[in-house]
Amino acid sequence: KNFLAVCLDTILAYEGIMRNSEYMLTQGKTVQEVLQENLENVQVLDLSGCTLDSVLYYPDREIPVLAMLGDGNVLIIGFNEKNVVLMNPETDKVYKMGMNDAADWFTENGCHFISYVKK
Repeated sequence: KNFLAVCLDTILAYEGIMRNSEYMLTQGKTVQEVLQENLENVQVLDLSGCTLDSVLYYPDREIPVLAMLGDGNVLIIGFNEKNVVLMNPETDKVYKMGMNDAADWFTENGCHFISYVKK
C-alpha cells in the first residue's frame, strides 16, 4: 500500500473516520484535500518551513502531524523532553527518536509538515 495513504488513513482513523485515502490520491487529490474533505470542522494547515519545536504544538493537543520526507513519510504522534514519538507507515512501528536527531532529520528533508486544527 502507498505509505502516504497509510499515514492519511491513520489520521482519519484517529478521528473515527474510515476512508480509502489511496483511492483518493490516485484520483488526483492532494494530501490537504483528502484531509479537508474528510475531517469535519477542521482547518488543514500546511506547516512547511516550521521548526520541529513549532509543530510539536499539535501532538501536544493530541493531533498527529504528517512529516513528508524525501524518502517517505512519518507521523509525529507524541513527544517528551528528550524524544519525539514517530509512527513509520512502512514498518507500522511506533518508535522514539532523540529530539535533536529528529530536528536535524526534518531540517535535512525540508521541514514539510501537514496537520490541522479543530474549528
